[in-house]
Amino acid sequence: MLTSRAPLTLPRADRSETRVSYQDALVAPLAGYRPLLLDLVVPVAAHPVPVVVFLYGGAPAAGSHKHSRVGDQVTEWLLAAGFAVARAQYRHGREAPFPAQVHDVKAAVRWVRHHAAELALDAGRVAAWGHSAGGYLAAMLAVTADDPALEGDLGITGPSSAVSAAVAWSPPTDFTHIPPPPPGFALHNTGHDPHDWHPGPTASPLLHVTSSAAPLLLAHGTDDVGIPIAHSEALVAAYWRAGADADLIRLHGAGHFYGERKLRQVTEDGIAFLRGRSA
Repeated sequence: MLTSRAPLTLPRADRSETRVSYQDALVAPLAGYRPLLLDLVVPVAAHPVPVVVFLYGGAPAAGSHKHSRVGDQVTEWLLAAGFAVARAQYRHGREAPFPAQVHDVKAAVRWVRHHAAELALDAGRVAAWGHSAGGYLAAMLAVTADDPALEGDLGITGPSSAVSAAVAWSPPTDFTHIPPPPPGFALHNTGHDPHDWHPGPTASPLLHVTSSAAPLLLAHGTDDVGIPIAHSEALVAAYWRAGADADLIRLHGAGHFYGERKLRQVTEDGIAFLRGRSA
């Protein structure tokens, strides 16, 4: 039976000719923490549309679902392609230890699926997409569908947290092999090292891949010194050993972040991938 620890009311809808936007939807209240929120944008269409839960990067030590250059660009391209986008918040490493971040994004997926009918979303086509730490969480959603050990009980419970597919860009997949942050890394200027807040070896998506893992498309720069491409290669290999569907786009000459041309191309590749795996 569906239960909820969060109000089921939706925020006010802001409507235009092409989209409907919902800001600060309450996914779950958290005692002692800020509440978990998400922002949702739905393209106007004559039928329910597929939805992407987009997860921002940031170590996880910084960042916001509201302030992400990559998120802004990908959101616009997904909307133009007919996808709704739910940009979800999650707790960072010093706010709560693993698996809190996984619990948070699973709660976001359950929220989306529960409200799908009233928001003109297709509950059967809920995908995950993210970059860096967000890519890691997208991969975890792909490989841990309905795993009771990682499900959590935040917000709305009852609907499935499974995703139909996931797109992960430059994700860490093995926390035993993370190199030191490269020189000039932004958090060094604050005196912090996000490596101190990594979730640990048991958090690796490599440990959770089975034949039922959701289809996964990875993209990774060949010159990424922060999270080497070996991380994505290892996850694809784990998928193949399990008999699951995964592929890797190697971005030659790219680092951890992509230039405009590569960003646009891997977004188009991701959209084609999701369309090819529509329920």
